[in-house]
Amino acid sequence: MISADDANKIIAFLSAAYFATTDPQARAEFNRLANELRKASDQPVE
Repeated sequence: MISADDANKIIAFLSAAYFATTDPQARAEFNRLANELRKASDQPVE
């Protein structure tokens, strides 16, 4: 498990990377990783 606070800090970096690229595969992977962090920190998946 990871705390929601720590997960959200990492998700913020993933979000920046998501918006820095237009590559659909890269965006899908950033989104997948963010959702895995949400699951691990007991937050709803988006």
